[in-house]
Amino acid sequence: MPLDPQFNDIIAMMRAMPPLSTLPIEMIRSAPVPENPNPTPVDAVRNETIPGPGGKMPIRIYRKGTGTLPLLLFIHGGGFVVGSPDTHDEMARALTAQTGCVTVSVDYRLGPEHPYPAAPDDCFAALKWAFAHARDLGADAARMAVAGDSAGGNLAAVMALRARDEGGPALKAQLLIYPVTDMTAELKPAPDGEFYIINPQETGFFHRSYLGDGARKREPYASPAFVKSLRGLPPALVIVAEYDPLCPQGEAYAKRLKDEGVETELVNYKAAPHGFMSFPVPMGKEGLAQSARWLKPRLV
Repeated sequence: MPLDPQFNDIIAMMRAMPPLSTLPIEMIRSAPVPENPNPTPVDAVRNETIPGPGGKMPIRIYRKGTGTLPLLLFIHGGGFVVGSPDTHDEMARALTAQTGCVTVSVDYRLGPEHPYPAAPDDCFAALKWAFAHARDLGADAARMAVAGDSAGGNLAAVMALRARDEGGPALKAQLLIYPVTDMTAELKPAPDGEFYIINPQETGFFHRSYLGDGARKREPYASPAFVKSLRGLPPALVIVAEYDPLCPQGEAYAKRLKDEGVETELVNYKAAPHGFMSFPVPMGKEGLAQSARWLKPRLV
């Protein structure tokens, strides 16, 4: 099945850009975030800083609903090198509004300035902070989940592992959107005539920026696929995209979760590229809606 035509304009724009690996990271990060003319409405949004392993760490807090609400830690993607709560504002808004929760979006440290394990350490600090301050946030610490896309999907999976391994916080669910799960995997190039939004060259650049010489790429908190056991983890929704070189490792992680007794649902969006849930297209909106429909009953 060829790439869906709803992505044609986005793919044309991406084809016209130089490879990210050829650009200075500062230039990529300083690129303006496209204005969203119709952001999903929520009841409140505020920026805050909390203590982190590297000092003050920015977070953004979203709220939709009344009373004591479920709590979601959202972790943005960007190859561990770029991205922020700004680049993923609409994803966080949509999940907040459609799930009816308090969402904490964490602005973790990025490579290469802050290599692994800075990112998972920051995210785990944010997870513990959100749990400890749930009452102040108008949320219920007993109804908490993690979510993330791409690199953020990796970090969300790692948060589930660390919460299990380090005595909490207890999580009700993990939403892994086209996650990176195996830093050792050899990614296949796009089929002839097709285009991958991320390709082996780009992914290698991101992995080197995050992991340096790669000596630690088999550590479970870098590559969740290498953890000895997945038993005892919270229910998982793993979303993958057909035109994404990360698709096989997301599928493999979902299969292993299920095989080891974790309630797991795998959804493969056919004819979709990596990152599709960040794009203002029908399939992206449906992916967010499906994520919220899956999360909501698990956070009651």
